[in-house]
Amino acid sequence: MKKYWQLLLITGIIVVTFTVHYIQVVNAKDKEYNFTFEKISGDDKYIDSLMFETSVEYRLGYNSLLISKDESTLIESIHNRTVPIMFQRLIDEHKSFMRGKAFIENNYFEDDTKLIYMKDPEEGWKVKEGDTYSYEVDVLDKVKDERTSFAIESQLKNRYNWVFYNDITVVDNELKLIVKQVDNDGSEKMYHVIIDLKKQQLLSETLLEEATMDETTRRSIDSHNSYSNLGHEKYHVYSISSVDLKSPEQDVTSRQFSALNTETNEITDIQLPEGLDHNLQSIEVDDNYLVIAYSTKEEIVIYRYNIGQQRWLEPITEPYPVKILIPEFNSTTSLNGKFYVMTEVNNDYVLKIFDIEQGTLLYEGKLINNNMKQKYYIHITDVYESEK
Repeated sequence: MKKYWQLLLITGIIVVTFTVHYIQVVNAKDKEYNFTFEKISGDDKYIDSLMFETSVEYRLGYNSLLISKDESTLIESIHNRTVPIMFQRLIDEHKSFMRGKAFIENNYFEDDTKLIYMKDPEEGWKVKEGDTYSYEVDVLDKVKDERTSFAIESQLKNRYNWVFYNDITVVDNELKLIVKQVDNDGSEKMYHVIIDLKKQQLLSETLLEEATMDETTRRSIDSHNSYSNLGHEKYHVYSISSVDLKSPEQDVTSRQFSALNTETNEITDIQLPEGLDHNLQSIEVDDNYLVIAYSTKEEIVIYRYNIGQQRWLEPITEPYPVKILIPEFNSTTSLNGKFYVMTEVNNDYVLKIFDIEQGTLLYEGKLINNNMKQKYYIHITDVYESEK
């Protein structure tokens, strides 16, 4: 009996010791990952309501961090995360509807009245030419709290290895999809698919672009709209590029940008200013604008294209206070008419916020962390506006 109590006492001491150690490690880690913004110029109001989702590489680990103007919150190791941050709200608000669904941003559409999910076709590699697949649509009426599900068979009957959605939107009760098919030989096809939500009928499947591959040239199709925007976007911007496979650097020999008006279904080509096709470090689409930016060692250069007016605005140039070592952006993103750029300057990370339409610098701030003793790398993965 005495040995039994001794064993219990030793076990209890071990548990308490490990618990205290774990709490100390977690607390120390939270203090290490404590970032804030220090204003350099501009107005704090442009950052007051923002939350930045970031990826931080420090020591031997990668972690996800939410950073606001005055505080930061360590989420968890990126490798162990089960629910992406942007989907947590959908799960909290629509738990039953979200059950069993994949966390793929491009498969969702949401507005004030409805939430729509498109399930990716499964086992694409089994599809042979002449076979087909179905568009599986799951609709939640958020007002009535009613759910409707249906499937519509595609009429394309193409050989493909993989099919996925690049964009989903709704216009006048028509569900409009940007669908990309990829075959195992590297060929790609992009379609604009329209489905009548009320009648649950397929209205059209229109080929937008086709890219093939041969011994000398590889062609590919890229979409440039933000993955994290689940709402309606008037324009979907995409490009088709050709790569010279015989070139040691596999140079891009041509690149053509186009914009699909999702409301009228019209397509217009976008001609890049001379030389810009070799400086495509950042490509963002925000509402009515295509924003292309790049960095030199001396300055940031931002080009803005008004898609509706089909014209380029005067480029923005923002000089660095000193020459930077690596002329590349750390990260860029856009949200609600603002363009966000983070760059490493003299071992500091500097955030700049630009007004896309006006072409003005609204805010500039430096990330501050006095607790990290070793070199770290931080990357903005998304920007959110907190509810007022």
